[in-house]
Amino acid sequence: MHEIMSKWINVKSVIRYIMDRQNSDGGYTFCQGTESSAEDTYYAIEILKALNIEPKFKERTIQFLKGLQNSDGSFDSVKVAYYVTKALINLGSKPEKNPKQYIMSLQNSYGGFGSIEVDVETSSEIEATYLSIKILKLLNNPIESKEKIIKFILSLKNLDGSFGGRGYSKLASTWHALATLKLLEYNVFHLYETLKWIRSCEVPNGGFIRTPNSLDNYILIDSIYYGVKSLEIFNEACKYPFQTASLISKFQNINGGFRKSIFLGISTFEDTYYAIFSLQTILKWMNKSE
Repeated sequence: MHEIMSKWINVKSVIRYIMDRQNSDGGYTFCQGTESSAEDTYYAIEILKALNIEPKFKERTIQFLKGLQNSDGSFDSVKVAYYVTKALINLGSKPEKNPKQYIMSLQNSYGGFGSIEVDVETSSEIEATYLSIKILKLLNNPIESKEKIIKFILSLKNLDGSFGGRGYSKLASTWHALATLKLLEYNVFHLYETLKWIRSCEVPNGGFIRTPNSLDNYILIDSIYYGVKSLEIFNEACKYPFQTASLISKFQNINGGFRKSIFLGISTFEDTYYAIFSLQTILKWMNKSE
């Protein structure tokens, strides 16, 4: 995969971009000279693993991550909890304390996790629920009230097949909904309208737009990720793999990282993650079709 990916992007510069941004405490930061963060450390470990690169100073990284858990087993947020848990597992470790009690304290009366009253600009109102379920599954904790959670997720399904609160169709929310339903062993394959809606977000020149009725065709790297990964849940490939792979390559900056837009922007670990994992999935499809 490393060699195949190199035909589309500069993989060596991606690796250098990540490795050069590790701090002495073992953590990572997308902006050199700033403190390590759970988020960037998670993305760094994920990217290096995808590229089959062994991280340096693993023990330091493990200790940095473990230090982000509070003494009572909680975390500053569900996002930090997920970043720490997943990164530690990738490094062959796990949190000092099982965060199950903390995670379950986040469950709301509707069955989901976190607040359902989020700003319309928030990427996904289902993200907290997805991260919570993912953490519980990663640590082999039983999922309680599974049917109630499924009912909550399906209540956010819109008439057009997409998912999103208050009737707003969002590609990010749709992926989070599908990914959560899959974790809960719900059969997503009968959600035909959802698949049709995702297909309507595809662009012949490559990539995905956030909604089919967008007033512009401004494509962002996270939209490509959510589109590609949503189709993957349905065991489907995107219609325009070559065009989309070529488009992804245009998001790479000279320092090796990827930006949010093809037009301008600084590199971030998050956007680099979206690019690498989108391209990885597309190349698997292309390899199967050959």
